[in-house]
Amino acid sequence: MFFRNLVLMRFTPETADDLARLEEALAAHRLRACGPMELGTRGFVAPVGRGDDAALTHTVQSCTAAMLGAEDKLLPAAVVADELHRRVQKISEEEGRKVGGRERRRLKEDVLNDLVPRAFIRGSHHQFYVDVANHWLVINSASRKTAEMMVSQVREALGSFPVIPMAPSESPRVLMTDWLANNELPAGLALGDECELRDPATSTGAVAISRRQDLDSDEIKEHIRNGKQVYQLALVFDERLSFVLGEDLVIKKLKFLDVVQEQLGSDHDDAQSLADAQFALMTLELQRLLAKLEEWFGLALDAPLHLHRQDAPLGMRLAERTARQAAEAMNQRAREDGVTITLSQGGKTLATFGDGDDSLLASAIAVVREHGRASISLLQRHLRIGYMRAARLMETMEAQKVVSAPEANGNRHVLGVRAAT
Repeated sequence: MFFRNLVLMRFTPETADDLARLEEALAAHRLRACGPMELGTRGFVAPVGRGDDAALTHTVQSCTAAMLGAEDKLLPAAVVADELHRRVQKISEEEGRKVGGRERRRLKEDVLNDLVPRAFIRGSHHQFYVDVANHWLVINSASRKTAEMMVSQVREALGSFPVIPMAPSESPRVLMTDWLANNELPAGLALGDECELRDPATSTGAVAISRRQDLDSDEIKEHIRNGKQVYQLALVFDERLSFVLGEDLVIKKLKFLDVVQEQLGSDHDDAQSLADAQFALMTLELQRLLAKLEEWFGLALDAPLHLHRQDAPLGMRLAERTARQAAEAMNQRAREDGVTITLSQGGKTLATFGDGDDSLLASAIAVVREHGRASISLLQRHLRIGYMRAARLMETMEAQKVVSAPEANGNRHVLGVRAAT
């Protein structure tokens, strides 16, 4: 159960109180088997043990672990293209005519309908835990995209799950550059053997990546003197944890060193007791590390939000314009995705983006009515959107009585429309 990567988020004390019903909320969103015409499904699985009756949460003291499961159909584009080419070639040879664009699209739809039910299914799992005492959400992933997907699934289960991305009052890039340049690190922290340096002035600036190298060398210091800054830095904490810290405060390559592993011991009667010991040990070590990150970078929940001007000579007007453009982009994306995004801190709402109405809802309704059937994969293919947005559209259509609820095999029916034959 030891995590290998960490994406960190915070939540308020009010949210921590609501997490008391996490087990009950996740139970209504268990992972189900992927239906014949579905490209994938998402749902929660037991973090410890197996079986439909296994608990979906695992709690030790103030920390509760859970796991998101996924089943995805493996259907390589090359396989679809080869089968489509074979069918087009057959029509050309037997009927002596060319296949037009509209017919080719219909043939491709037929190919997918034939191949999807026979595709192999790949399962995957994503772990996370919540620390209700210290208000941390800790996700075992190095990808912010995966982390956002997991947060969306938890939010869907709970109905509301406002989390706050890291908003450090001290710029991680500037602080880590100072650590590396002067070799003056906080107590208990030591340099590892890996770093990534970049020129922040341009997006295409030179990048220097050092691995298995003494970071106190003259070569590294010369890069810093030439204006490069630290984007990733390998660190060792109290000789108990080693990791690579990014400028976005994502932790990668997390390792629990021998002194920690030895504390785990080997006297465990069953998988449950081993899982309890591993989770308790891991969360205890990470609580100490996260408390220090909060201290070093100013991550307290009640700390004011800061906008770091990495290019100070450009002035505050550029920073304000960038923030305004980011807000406009967030508002546009929220409207396109049909969601409402709320930015809050300390229980106070700072900004709200989007109006909750998906701009593709009318198109989605037209697609399912035209085809006489409803599936998430159908919406993905015809609207060229991702799984999460297609799933939200399907749920909206279910709420509006356009499509039925999924049956045991995952199939849905278009209400009021006779199924296509």
